[in-house]
Amino acid sequence: MKILTQYGVCALAFALMVALARVQTPAPGTSFRDCSNGCPEMVVVKQGRFIMGAPVGEEARENLPDQFRGRSVSQHLITIRHEFAIGKFDVTRDEYAQFVAETNRPGPDNCITANASGTGFIATNGKCRPDPDSCITVNASAGFIATNGNWHSPGFPQTGRDPVVCVSWDDAQAYVAWLSAKTEHVYRLPTEAEWEYAARAGTTTARYGSDNPVEFCRYSNVADLDYSEQHPGDSGSNRACRDGYAFTSPVGSFPPNQFGLYDMLGNVMDWTEDCWNTNYSGAPTDGTAWQSGDCGRRVMRGGSWDADLSVVRSASRRGIPTFYRVTTFGFRVARSLR
Repeated sequence: MKILTQYGVCALAFALMVALARVQTPAPGTSFRDCSNGCPEMVVVKQGRFIMGAPVGEEARENLPDQFRGRSVSQHLITIRHEFAIGKFDVTRDEYAQFVAETNRPGPDNCITANASGTGFIATNGKCRPDPDSCITVNASAGFIATNGNWHSPGFPQTGRDPVVCVSWDDAQAYVAWLSAKTEHVYRLPTEAEWEYAARAGTTTARYGSDNPVEFCRYSNVADLDYSEQHPGDSGSNRACRDGYAFTSPVGSFPPNQFGLYDMLGNVMDWTEDCWNTNYSGAPTDGTAWQSGDCGRRVMRGGSWDADLSVVRSASRRGIPTFYRVTTFGFRVARSLR
């Protein structure tokens, strides 16, 4: 009788552990927050497989400039077996402000400027700390210029629900470290594969919404008629429709994708965890971050409010220095669930 009792207690304990594990790992599609003061809303993403990268012919069909072609090849199968959640929205200004307030993050210091010719970027003799003051923005006549803007004053109006911009990869890393300590859960940036898996949400087309330029404004905030009226020198905008915004839009202003995630394409580009590699030769196939290559640059995804349609695609990718702050750069967070 004593043995049976001990067995019964063990069985009950095991059942309780299984039940607790199920409670701690919400079902795919479930939304949650780990705190009520500043924590982003997260969505649990189901495990699965998908084909990562651009299919043959997509870049040419989308008129992607030659210098950006060949970065999203070759297509390869990714199998994601780990459980994770990703931000329902990009991190907002209000959420980032909470981080700044709680960490007493120091004021920025001038470090980055644009090449005067508008053809690229150059570093100046600043301290180049993780908190530079200069924020790069669009110059309608010559590409990009450096401004004295920052995350709370980017040079155009925003609400607290707009995505935070003028944040570098280094800033994003400081944010997820703070969020992890605050919640006692492992927060991080999504890997590039996790990001594309979440953005595609089961689709295999160039975008999870419409590929028709006339309808695109229903799904994403990109360079459109509203944008072009503010930036008449930018010839790459989509003048077939209006999305209602010349700059950033409050998160959730457009329909979500099939995973219930908002603004995966357009509004702001998202930093990811991966080091930059010029193509997918040798890339991990399990959804983990690629931690070799040019780790002074990290992969950015998703296109932005100033982007032409050729770069606002699920497969589009760029490698950006980790200390760059730009008015089109933001981020969303991921959280490991096991």
